[in-house]
Amino acid sequence: MATSASNAGSWADIFLSAALEPEKWGDAIQAMAAATGSRHGQLIGFGAGAASFNWISDIDESILTKSASIDQGAPDLNFRVAADRLPDRPEVVHEAHYDIARQSLRADDYLDLCSDFDIFNGCQAKLVAGNDQMIGLALLRDSKDGRTTQDQRDVFADIAGHARTAVRLQQAIEKQGFALLSGTFESMDRACWLLDSTGRVGGMTPRAEALLSSSRIRLNDGWLASDRADETRAILRAVRTIVDPPARAADPVALADADGGVGIMLEFYPLPVAPWALPFAPRAIVIARVGAASDRHVQLLTRTFRLTPAEADIAIRLAAGQSRPDIAVARGVSTETLKAQLRSIYEKTGCNRESQLVRIVGLISH
Repeated sequence: MATSASNAGSWADIFLSAALEPEKWGDAIQAMAAATGSRHGQLIGFGAGAASFNWISDIDESILTKSASIDQGAPDLNFRVAADRLPDRPEVVHEAHYDIARQSLRADDYLDLCSDFDIFNGCQAKLVAGNDQMIGLALLRDSKDGRTTQDQRDVFADIAGHARTAVRLQQAIEKQGFALLSGTFESMDRACWLLDSTGRVGGMTPRAEALLSSSRIRLNDGWLASDRADETRAILRAVRTIVDPPARAADPVALADADGGVGIMLEFYPLPVAPWALPFAPRAIVIARVGAASDRHVQLLTRTFRLTPAEADIAIRLAAGQSRPDIAVARGVSTETLKAQLRSIYEKTGCNRESQLVRIVGLISH
């Protein structure tokens, strides 16, 4: 690890290596800390609806758990964020600005964190800002390090320029993943949307693009949505499940067709995230399975699970989002009769909850 780099060429090499081999970011921020006489280096990202990360060199890892319980992006809690919003602030914000910002905090949560880990001092610079997200570089200094000097801030400012270039390079590389994955799924002739760390669509296959113009699915400020509010809420809940840590597969969302059957079944899956990845790579995928005609769907369910035609119709309506009272009215049966039919459906399909039945109904037609 290069900890004594003192010229622009060396810092350029260090941060270029980090962009091309992200596992070297730890070495880069540790070298920065050493070169400025600071206890810790930090690369941090947060923002509304964005995937957060907090990489700090040479620190007790329990800080990550404790900091996760604090809204670090709130300027009335985090004096570093508040200092960054002061009028006429310089490119490198430091302790003099922290002193001012601390006077207007509404709670001591972040102050307590800084006290616990002795990281009150330091300086910082923005590397990327916009699109509801900020990525910043910082020095975190303990009481022994003291406050930064102008010379140390000058060194930090020079290093921040190389770090900014590296982040932009890694951003460009990671965003290429959308094009690469879209091309892969295009060859599979499948309607797929790739989501970034915020849950917004970053790429899609031609079939997915066509579906946006021929179905109720649409994009609303980059978010997948439906022209029905209840379906949009279900889609957004599923998206949060696959992009928010700990990301996991979400239950599918059924979009009803004109006849009350399943017109489109949306499936939601997280994608593997490499260590030290920035928040620009594809993080999740949504796959649309376009439903067949209701009569064919009924036939598949009756043939696969030995459901009666009435039971198959009930299962399809339930998966399409119809409420039990509405299903009872549509089929002209009492609520007690519907309950008995549902018990039979669950027994035959081996399901013990509604989300499992929804998944089966969506998949069985493909």
